[in-house]
Amino acid sequence: MNKILARGGVEFIAVLLGISGSLWIDKNQEFRQKNEQEIVLLNSIYSDINQTEMFLESRDVAFQADSLWMNYFAINWENMNIDSVAIALSKQKPFVFNTLFFDYREFHPPLSSIEMIMQDGSLKEIRNIEIRKKINNLYKTDLGFVLKNVQSEIDMQINFRNTLVNQNDKKLARVLSTTHKEIRDRNNDNVGNYDKPIEELKYFLTKDYVRTYIDLKNRNRFFVMFFIENFKTTLEELKILIEKELKIN
Repeated sequence: MNKILARGGVEFIAVLLGISGSLWIDKNQEFRQKNEQEIVLLNSIYSDINQTEMFLESRDVAFQADSLWMNYFAINWENMNIDSVAIALSKQKPFVFNTLFFDYREFHPPLSSIEMIMQDGSLKEIRNIEIRKKINNLYKTDLGFVLKNVQSEIDMQINFRNTLVNQNDKKLARVLSTTHKEIRDRNNDNVGNYDKPIEELKYFLTKDYVRTYIDLKNRNRFFVMFFIENFKTTLEELKILIEKELKIN
């Protein structure tokens, strides 16, 4: 009887150890899978960061060029050499003249992986709390403020264009009359003379509503640039955290 009980006890312990071992293996596999998923997420975010840094370099050139000219107009509206300014604006690349008066700058950084992570809830798979906080700050706060102020500038631009459309001014219609070829040539600085941009600028400088528009756009652009700098700072901080987590030199 004792032998039977002993054998039964051994079998029970063996079964118990087998179950415990199986649970340990399952948990270990689950942990490894979560770890691998986290690494995939971090690598995707890191790729977004690298692409966004390149995007910011290109956008900085355009935004800075616009901002310099807006500030110049705010200071020198009543005291400038119109011919030289119109020519300089037309030669500026990117095509600043068009952006100041007829168009706007958008801001769409390539953050598709971060956007997806924020939407599907997989952010919680990242165990590093500092990284999670930084992603939240980047996407919900810094990017949010940039987009809000960029949208304000776009709305301002649209309202200005609507004002031009509603002027019912024959001189303005003649000044703005153009073709796709003319625009393409001006954009490529492939023109025989600069009479057209000079005429446009002379007209605009006589209109108070144009000056108001440029002044307001200049004010708004300050905050666009301010929040872009905050965005860039947070992006760099996030990159450093991820490099440490992934042990990237």
